Formats: sequence, C-alpha cells, structure tokens
Amino acid sequence: MAPVPTLLIVDDDPTVRLLTSSGLKKRGYQVIQAMDAEQAMLLMQDKNPDLALVDVSMPGRNGFEFVQAVRNGEAGNANRERPLLMLTGSDDVQSIDQAFTSGATDFITKPINLPLLVERVKYALRGAEREKALREAQIEQASACKLASLGFWQLNFSNDALTWSEDATEVLNCATLPKSRQALLKLLNASDGLRLDTALKVAREGQDGLNLEITLYLGHSERIVRLQSDPKTQEGQLIGAFQDVTALRAFEDKALYLAEYDELTDLPKRRLFLNLLDEKLTDRKPTVWSIGVIDISRLHRINDALGIEAGDQVLAMFAKRLKNILGHEALMCRLEADTFAVAIPHTDSEQMRAYYQHWLQPLARAHHVKSEEVFVDFTAGVSLYPQDGSNSDELLRTALLAQRFCRDHAGNQKVMFYRDVASSEENHALSLENDLRKALENQEFFLVYQPKQQLSTSRFIGVEALLRWRHPTRGVVSPGEFIPLLEESGLIIDVGDWVAEEACRQLAQWQAEGIEVGMAINISARQFEQFGLASRLSRHVAQYAIQPRQLELEITESTAMINPEATLLTLYELRKLGFKLAIDDFGTGHSSYVYLLRFPMDTLKIDRSFIIDIADARPNRAIVRSLTALSQGLGIKTVAEGVETQRQRDYLDALDVDDIQGFLLARPMEPQACLAFLQAHARAMVVN
Repeated sequence: MAPVPTLLIVDDDPTVRLLTSSGLKKRGYQVIQAMDAEQAMLLMQDKNPDLALVDVSMPGRNGFEFVQAVRNGEAGNANRERPLLMLTGSDDVQSIDQAFTSGATDFITKPINLPLLVERVKYALRGAEREKALREAQIEQASACKLASLGFWQLNFSNDALTWSEDATEVLNCATLPKSRQALLKLLNASDGLRLDTALKVAREGQDGLNLEITLYLGHSERIVRLQSDPKTQEGQLIGAFQDVTALRAFEDKALYLAEYDELTDLPKRRLFLNLLDEKLTDRKPTVWSIGVIDISRLHRINDALGIEAGDQVLAMFAKRLKNILGHEALMCRLEADTFAVAIPHTDSEQMRAYYQHWLQPLARAHHVKSEEVFVDFTAGVSLYPQDGSNSDELLRTALLAQRFCRDHAGNQKVMFYRDVASSEENHALSLENDLRKALENQEFFLVYQPKQQLSTSRFIGVEALLRWRHPTRGVVSPGEFIPLLEESGLIIDVGDWVAEEACRQLAQWQAEGIEVGMAINISARQFEQFGLASRLSRHVAQYAIQPRQLELEITESTAMINPEATLLTLYELRKLGFKLAIDDFGTGHSSYVYLLRFPMDTLKIDRSFIIDIADARPNRAIVRSLTALSQGLGIKTVAEGVETQRQRDYLDALDVDDIQGFLLARPMEPQACLAFLQAHARAMVVN
C-alpha cells in the first residue's frame, strides 16, 4: 500500500489553517501546520512533507521569499523539488508572475474553494511523482552512459555544425571536441576520414544509419570511438550516439594476446607457433627447416630452493637468451611450463648438426637469480623438414620423440636428431607412442572400476574408473608404461575426455540396473589446464542424464600445486556446477595445509605410501590421524588408497578414515564383473 501523502499548510491565519486542514484530512491526507515561514522551514527539514500550501502574506518572510528559500536549498536538498502551491488573495497578473518567478508549482486564490484545491493538490502530487521518476531515469541513464563511456552528438548538414553532449569531453578525456564535420575529419587518419565522410553522406540521403569505429587523435592521446545513428535525419540534422571503446578494444587485444602468447616469456603458444610454421612451410623458401624441442631438466629444484618466482625468472631469462641467439628469422614458442620449441630456416643442411651444437652451448651458461648463480640443464630433439614430417604437427611430434629419447637414453648428450632415434634399436617407446596415437580411434582403450567401501557401514558407495589399453599385438599394456606417454604427447586431453564420457555412460547404465554409486575419474594436469574443462564435463553428464554430484573429479596434489591460484578458480567453477572434488595422492608433493584450507574439496585421498606400513610405523599413523582430524574439521571425507590387508583396514578404521579402496576389497574389474560384485554385495547387505 502506498504511503499517505503529508501536506504542510503555512498560513498566519489560524482559521484558514483549521478549515483547510480539516478538509484535506477528510480527503485522506496527513496534514501538518506552520504559522510562519521560519516554523515551516523547520518542519520541512524535519518532516519532509510531500507538498506545501504557502500563504503569500505572512509576518517575517512572506510566501514568495519562503518559496525562493526552499528552492535555494535552505530546507535541505531533499525538499528543493517539492511541489509548492501558493495561497493568495490576489489574482492579479503581477502576483501570479511573482509566484512562478519565486519557484511556485501552482497558485490558488482565496477564499479557498476546497474541491478545486483538492484537485490542484492531486495534480501537483502526480506531477511531482512524474518528475521524480524522470529525474531518477535521467540519473540512471547518465550513470549508465558514464559507465559505458557513452555520449551523444548532432550534425547539422546545413551549416556543417557538430555538437556534443555536455559530458562528451569527460567521456573522451579531452579538453575540446571538434565543432564541425571538417574539424572532425582532420582528427582522423586518411582511411578513417574517408570511411566516415562516405558514411555521413549515405546517412544524409537516408539510405543507412551510421555504425563504424574511428580513431580520434586528440592532442597527446588516441581514443577509439564508435559512432552510431538512425538511418533517418531529422530536419536536416543527424542525431546519434558515440561510445569510447578504447579500453574495451585494449582488453580484447590483451585477451587475444594471452590466447596466443605466453605472458611470462612473450613467446607464441603452441597453436600460434604451429600455424606460423605451416605458413612458412607453404612458401617453400627455404626448402629446409629444422624444428627443435628444448626441455629444461628438473626445474622444480630451482622452485624448491629459491621459490616459484625464481623459477619464473629463469624461464623468462632462458627465453630471452633464446631470442638473442636465434634472431628474428627463427620461430619460437613456449610449448609447456619448461619446454620450448624453435623452427629455424636453413640454406645448408650439411652443417646443421654443427650449427645446433654451436647455438645450444650459450643456453647452458649460468643465470643470476636472487644473488645466486643458477645453471640450467636441458635436452633437445630435432626433426627436419621435409624428411621427418610434411606439416607442423608431424614435425613437432617427431622433435618431441627425439627430445624424450635424448633425455632417457643419450647420457650426457644434449641434442639428438629424429633420424638417429628412428634408426636406433632402442625405439620401443617411440613405437609405443605411434601405436598410442591410433588407439583411441581403434577403440583399444577400456575402463576398469575399483570399488570404494565406507568403513562405518561396510557399504560400497562408489567406484574409481581406471584407464587401460589393450594393444592389438602386445595385449594389455601397463598403465605405468603408457600413461606418461599420453601425458607427454598431449594425447591425454582427448583420451581423458573419452574417459569422462565413458564413465558417465557406464554410470547411467548401472543406475538402470538399480545400482546407485558415485563415479570417480582422474583429471590429468594437461586436462586441468585446458580451457573449457567444466563445459565438456557438463555436456557428458547432461548427455547421459546423470547428476554432476555423482561424478567425483580427482586431481593429484602435484597438479593442484602447478598454479595454486588458477587451480582455485577452476575448482570453484567445477564446484559451482555441482561436481564433487577430490585431491589425490595427498602428502606426496609440495602442498601445504594452507592450500588445503582454500581448495573447495569434498574428499582427500591419502596416498598408499602412508598405508603400506601403517600397522608397523607410528609416524605413518600420526600422519594419517592428523589428516583425518583436519578433514573432519573442514567437513570433508578421507579415502585411503592401496589397502591390501585386514590389519591395515583395522588401523584405518581406528584412525577415523571414512572410506577405503584396494586389493583387500577387490581388484579393478571390467564393467560386467564390477556390476555383479556390487549386486552381490547389495544382496548380502539386505540379508544381514
């Protein structure tokens, strides 16, 4: 219900006040009274009436002076726009003119005609409401325009005059703006000037509105401005809006830069590097290119000893040294955290080996970080175009293979060429990786599932999906052998996405069989860093009509600590969508309780290294107990991995671990075997 309006009657005649007040109260108004201007001024400040009826002739300040004082703000800024109706015994033109000059909203003559007064009051109050709404809309519009850097302009075609809204100079951060079309064109470069002049001519003819961006050169600054207008002119004038989009374009440029360039080293990222290399290869000049991959060894030692900031400094200096050595003709990129790639044109392929040995040597010189002399060790692999690949993807892949072979088998050798690796007898890993690239397409991957048991109820409340590879000739390959290859080659991104989809499909199928369990899947570091992880996972759960909370995403402690701040943002995004989150292998890496407190986790998985000797090693029991106590305080559950004996289970139960998984319960099983296991256990629980 709307509040009842309050009216103030200001008149030195008590009879007039009484009669007027009584009549207005009967019409439903609240009425307050004042006998002179000074008392009225106090009531205005104290009560903030919605309208005042003011007599002209009063002792002290008269009505005209009172109205003028209110308009000047003496009764407070809140009352400056109040409707003020003047009561006067005079109906001469001079009095009426003086009333409006003073700021009166309306006037009414004495003796008062109450029905007429009531109508005038209603009209004045409605008008005040409209003005208030209009002022608020104007304030909101002005605020919105200011926030959006918007303003307005008007061009008169008859005299070429150009006018701008009052705040235009503030919006564009300049002292003056051009007053004519010609003056505006002089502030543009030739291209923008021609485009604008043509667009204005088209708009003048009513063929099309204005909608283009121009760069204004205003003294020492440049502003990118979008000009817009309707297609129709009004009486020879074109009226439109402008927006300063300088900051927006700078932000977009920064976003585009960060999408293609590494901010730390200012080098292209993988995608841009490959695109640029493909463009160079299509030129066929020169005919020979070498693609090198340089991997810094054990960068984590610098991070551990001097801090992550020092490690970043080393990477930045390493990249700068790389640029200085190779010059502008070479293409360079930062492939991953500690891996760089280069593409170098050659005219003499015979001298290539000596060339690589020569330019790689300066990279090994010491870097000075935090008053320390830091040496960087690395290995490199090289592929050649066109011998080792016909496009950038193939060349980078073969260079990576050569680099890994150099790291694992070449001893103190810093660089190896792919042609040497390919002819080596020790090419098992290379062959395996080549087969891995076909495995997803050939449907050679499959999932097995290891159950998780809740200790307090002995119920199996979830399973963990584990990736396996059935090689067409070698049989089932050990995960320890192929998972690292998936990670290093980047194949883990596509394979990990397949794992998530297959796990969702299997979970939906089990639910149709009446089995309700949670599904845990592992998210690799490469997946976690990939843009769009949350949206891809959301599509999978939606496709199979399962709830996000039924999927638990496990990331390792080392993955979480690569970039803790970025990890935090990604975890909150996944949590907001409803996914459960677990940190895997906790206690084996570099994380601290500080980050555990910040990460929005549901589950902490205790690494099996603490479980193996828990029955015999008191320190292991102390660590596990501290973790369970912390988890209970944070409201998250604990899962012990690798439980193999009943004695381990008993200790874990005593130490308040929530769930366990391991060979004691079941080995990882294929879907049908796991379904039968879960169904049998569910029946046994019912019987018991």
